[in-house]
Amino acid sequence: MRENSIRINALELKNVDILNSEAPKEMTIVLDERSLNFDFDKSNVKPQYYDLLKNIKEFVEQNNYEITIVGHTDSIGSNAYNFKLSRRRAESVKAKLLEFGLSEDRIVGIEAMGEEQPIATNATKEGRAQNRRVEFKLVQRETVQGSTATPTTNENK
Repeated sequence: MRENSIRINALELKNVDILNSEAPKEMTIVLDERSLNFDFDKSNVKPQYYDLLKNIKEFVEQNNYEITIVGHTDSIGSNAYNFKLSRRRAESVKAKLLEFGLSEDRIVGIEAMGEEQPIATNATKEGRAQNRRVEFKLVQRETVQGSTATPTTNENK
């Protein structure tokens, strides 16, 4: 697993303990494949994942993070198609987070990885299901004299 990343499932998100230490400045949340995944060739967020996204929204707000949403696919289909599908997945998650009340200025980027960063084998149905995912890159907002700095423009947004 990448440095500064944590793997969690929906139940563990609320229990990420940063109270006893300083919150990390940057981290990537890699969701357990059972927490938020997509059906084959789909980008809609299923209602069963709404509570998870609400938990992520709260976590981002309570810990003063900005978020980049990174979409991924399995390897079935062309590279170009999978790149577009992974972007649609990230955009779909962004729309839900906004619907649940996350301030738009907290979402500083959308990244589409297509099939380029699998976390499991694409040779099996189960592995492909794990690869159809989103990840969340979190960066703690810089504060200037007690106020939050304004995020800079991001071309990936």
